[in-house]
Amino acid sequence: MFSLEKERRQKYCNEIIHALEEYSYRYKRYQINFALALCYCTKEETALTELVDIKRKTDRFLPLEKNLCCVVFDCIDDESSKKAARSLEIQIQEHCEDEECFMRVASSVEYESASIMCNVLFDALEEFLFNANLQKI
Repeated sequence: MFSLEKERRQKYCNEIIHALEEYSYRYKRYQINFALALCYCTKEETALTELVDIKRKTDRFLPLEKNLCCVVFDCIDDESSKKAARSLEIQIQEHCEDEECFMRVASSVEYESASIMCNVLFDALEEFLFNANLQKI
């Protein structure tokens, strides 16, 4: 069973923020927006690395665990980020029909920093896990 202890969450956020340094710099300097999508499947044996197909070279796939990943969509506005995330969600759900999947997106249009974006996404994941009775209490 997957659990999101404080230390693990911080580790994942640090990994994502570190991977976003280039995107964050370009956002601050040139106002080039980006978005993060956090994906999770309830079955731990689901390998998201095999399911996620990144189309654009400037987008980035960040595997956090076998069934947990983050995707960075580069140079994208709020509406386009939601469309890209929806396309990614459909792609994952086609392969994970018997399990619950979590997908949320946060964009630099909505949030001022990568740190805030990460925390918003992981707060939503924790709520999903709690509501699905998957979080260790």
